[in-house]
This record gives sequence, C-alpha cells and structure tokens, in this order.
Amino acid sequence: MPPPGHPTFPAAGSSSPDQHEPARRRTLTTPAPSPLDTPWQTPPDAQDLVREAVEWHFNPKTGSRFWLERARTLDFNPLTDVHTVEDLTLFPNVVDELRHIPVEDMVPQGYASIAGITARPLVGESGGTTGRPKRIYSLPDVLNSSWRWYWSRLREHDMPTGRNWLGVVPMGPHMIGTLTQDAAAEFGGIYFPLDLDPRWAKRCVASGSAEAVKGYVNHLVDQVEWILTTQDIGLIAATPPLLQAICTREHLVDIINERVHTITWSGASMDADTAELMATEVFPEVNIIGIYGSAMIFCGIPQRPGGGRTDPAIFDPPSPFSMFGLLDPETGGSVPYGERGQLVSHHMTRNLFLPNNLERDTAIRHEHGLGYAGDALSEVRPVEEFGSAKVIEGVY
Repeated sequence: MPPPGHPTFPAAGSSSPDQHEPARRRTLTTPAPSPLDTPWQTPPDAQDLVREAVEWHFNPKTGSRFWLERARTLDFNPLTDVHTVEDLTLFPNVVDELRHIPVEDMVPQGYASIAGITARPLVGESGGTTGRPKRIYSLPDVLNSSWRWYWSRLREHDMPTGRNWLGVVPMGPHMIGTLTQDAAAEFGGIYFPLDLDPRWAKRCVASGSAEAVKGYVNHLVDQVEWILTTQDIGLIAATPPLLQAICTREHLVDIINERVHTITWSGASMDADTAELMATEVFPEVNIIGIYGSAMIFCGIPQRPGGGRTDPAIFDPPSPFSMFGLLDPETGGSVPYGERGQLVSHHMTRNLFLPNNLERDTAIRHEHGLGYAGDALSEVRPVEEFGSAKVIEGVY
C-alpha cells in the first residue's frame, strides 16, 4: 500500500473502466498555485487572494503572533466574516504599531513548513515622515515577486541595459536604496550610492535650521558632482528635492543632458508644474519616469507607460497584492474619478497582511490601467498633518 495521501495507479497490465480512453483524459494535472504564490505580473482574482490571505494570517497553525493575538480583540472573526475586498475595511489600521513591535512577531509561523525559504527576514523602515519610523520586513518569496514586478514595469519605459546607475536616494534601512541597487544589477549596471541620511535632513527642517538644511543638501550635491564628473553614469534615481538641488548647478545639468539616458524620481512628491518643467525645459531629451512607493506596500510603482512628457504621472499598483482607494475624509466613501482623495492601501502577501491603512498622502483618483481591483493615482502629495504629527518630507 502507498503511504497515506499518495496517488494510487493501476498496476501494469491491469484493466480499468477508462483503460482505452485517450491519454489526454487520464493526464494528471498539477494543482493550481495558491493566490498568495501567483506571480505579480499575472495576478489572481482579488476576492480569491483576500480569502487565501485571511486563511494564512489568521489560521492558528500558520498565522503570526501579532495577528493571532490581535484577532482576539476584534469584534468580528476574520476567518468567517472576511471574504471580499470590501470586507478589508472591517480591520483597524495597525501600521502605527509597526513602530515598536518585534519583527519576529510579524512573521507567519507557517513559513517554518515552507521548503526552500531559509533566509532571515530583510528588515526595512519607513522614512519617518510622520514620526518614528515604522518597521517592516520581507522574506525572499515576496521580495523576489515585488522586485520582478518592478523590473517588468521599468522595461515598459525603454530602460537601457549595461549602463551605470547613480542612486541619489537613501540606503541603510530604506528599501528604496535596496530596490534601486538591485535594479541596477538586474539591468547590468554598476551602482554608485550616496551617503544620505534623510532623517537628519528632516530633523534640521523640523528644528527650523535653514542653514543646516542648506549645508546638508550642498554636501549631498557635492557627492553627486564627484560621481557625475568621474564616472560614466547612464541612469539617475533621485528624490525630487535633490533632483531640484542638482539643477541649481548648470554644469551638472549639462552633463546629465549629454550623458544620462533615464532619470527616475521617487521618495517625495513632485508637483505637476515642476514635473513639466523638468521634462520640457531642464531635461528635454532625458527619459523621465516617476516612481511611487511606500514601505507599507513593499514595492515601487513606475508610472503608467504611454503618456506624453507633460501628462501627469499615473501609478497603477500591483493589484490585488497592493490595492489603493481614494477616500473623502469626511464621509469615508470613495471620491469620484478625477477628484482628490486621501489614500488608503491594502497589502496582502504571505509576508504581511496590512489592510485598511490610511496613508499620509492625497492623490487624484483614476481607474486601474489594467482593469484590476482598486484605484490608480496621480498628483500625489502629502497632507500637512497626519494624526498628531506634522508631515515633514525633507529630502526624502
């Protein structure tokens, strides 16, 4: 007898009712992958992902310590009451708790039974725009899915290969640095980073130290200048405030226009007028790509391809793994398409379950460009205050 759970096959030469049926009718099929394991480029149905994510994160055998303990305080049962995207709004926004809870408490215990995942969590932190940084993590399965999706979207923008990258973005605990460095490797380039501490810049801004901010920005642009004048750089990834600071040195603008193929901007907001100025007057021949990202959705989102140089950048998230909604803060309902609302995000992977997260950004609402669940965004900008904290962007 075969071990329990193993398929049983007829012995050679034995007969069975379907012995003479065509082989195609007797072919064994491979079970479909879980929605949680589906590649982000070919996403599952949103409702299927919701059900699978809830089962994974709230099953006592697979869920994390954080969510299993939190479930006891909820006035509903996630396993029986949450079935649809709309049901995600039942959950409280828990992201502020990520400022202090141990990372180990966030990791689903079900990972212990998944073969091939032996790496320890890669820890990242938010920029600290709304207070003390929030801490998240990723394991290789989700990190690889997110990075591959990001690279595939970059390729829609005529990204060159074999060119070196200059990262005018923070490294350290900030995932934007890791994402940019890994993208440089994926596209066959050498990565040149800056020594950039965005939290020091925010601290200077918060204290009103204008001279300290100016001095630190000059220190960063000096680093950019040294790299641009000594290395062959074909791509620049920069935050909007630092990109604007670079533009104050005309000789650097000339170097970029002569040598650089693509600039990506991310990490802080860029208003429509500045974006148009960059694309039409400052860098008229350079390929410019906006990237929207957030530590809480663990991905970078390149702008929708196909728009004109003066069109606002529209960002389509990797739905349903990360979904956006734009809400009227007074009513809690969705704003009409084309109107500005406050951003709420839902993130569902094997690593993390972060539903109903009211972000510190507002944006214009659009339909998702690929027809997936949730909204797309444009003209993203932060609110002035979020909760009890003043929002400070600084250089990132």
